[in-house]
Amino acid sequence: MTMTNQFLTLVLAVLSIVVAVSASTTHTTSSSSSSSDNSTSNSIPTPTITIGKDRNGVAVQMPLLGAGTWQYNDTTAYQSVCRAVEAGYTLIDTAYGYQNQVGVGLALNDCWFGSATATAAVRDDLFVLTKVPGGLSYEATMAAHYQNLWELQLDYTDHLMVHFPSDWQQHNTGKHQRQEQWRALEQLYQLGKTRSIGISHYCSQHIDDILEIATIRPTLNQVEYHVGSHDVDDVIQKCTRENIYFMSFSPLCGPCQYQPEDSLVNGNLVQDIASHYPNKTGAQVALRFIVQQALEGRVTMAGVIPKSNNPKHIATNQDIFDFTLTQEDMQRLEDAVKPPGEPGDCNVP
Repeated sequence: MTMTNQFLTLVLAVLSIVVAVSASTTHTTSSSSSSSDNSTSNSIPTPTITIGKDRNGVAVQMPLLGAGTWQYNDTTAYQSVCRAVEAGYTLIDTAYGYQNQVGVGLALNDCWFGSATATAAVRDDLFVLTKVPGGLSYEATMAAHYQNLWELQLDYTDHLMVHFPSDWQQHNTGKHQRQEQWRALEQLYQLGKTRSIGISHYCSQHIDDILEIATIRPTLNQVEYHVGSHDVDDVIQKCTRENIYFMSFSPLCGPCQYQPEDSLVNGNLVQDIASHYPNKTGAQVALRFIVQQALEGRVTMAGVIPKSNNPKHIATNQDIFDFTLTQEDMQRLEDAVKPPGEPGDCNVP
């Protein structure tokens, strides 16, 4: 596809989303209003961690909880991000490969910048995390992130990851490919197009490939992690040893296959533990299990990015910082083996 055709395609995509969003505005507003009586307001600010420094030496502060957008189309991503922003979220997670960044960008423009004066302070309060596909050349990586910025309507992102240690089909892979792509991320960092850089789905050997040549070390590695998964392939321990923050995706095991009693939303274990804490749900227990490890500093844990387009769930997912799980309950959650984690990324050559 030529650059002109790609640009026209994106323009048409933007126009279609604007029409869809306009048509659904009344429905979205009424849905938010009708559920507001049932949603939980979070009165405690989301804690942050310092994951590194940007090219100017300014600390990069990342919230321990954000809003995910995986599997959402542009229209749903727009609605979800707007609802998350209205609920007080400041971290938004997306990716080139999600094919929804036009919707995310429109949501940020309308519901973040459009709700206040668009000053530097307002942008500084926002944390946008995105990704470029794995398996790309240096030039293609640079182009992909400039495409990210165009779609998101931003001058820079707060964090940029390589999404996978190869392309999804594992055709373009290997140590030298990963190193070439990492050099492109370092250049984007030096140009100020992202404030920090990292990786996703990387196992120990993939991390070693990057560290062998890195002049700027990765600050995050985003990998599936939840109650029951344990440290699949010992990636958490590897990240801890290398002082790389480990960030959980799918903290409620959304794409997992499991029996209803093992659900991390309303399964037996999380529901039983939730009964020990007033007005808390099983999902809140499962999310708290991860962020409490970050707050206790036992490992270099970097929080969670649950996904929802339901205003009530968006609010309750955020309301996990006003209680502390006992050590007994933490141990029960640590000992759980269901739903199990899914190993496999370490097979990428």
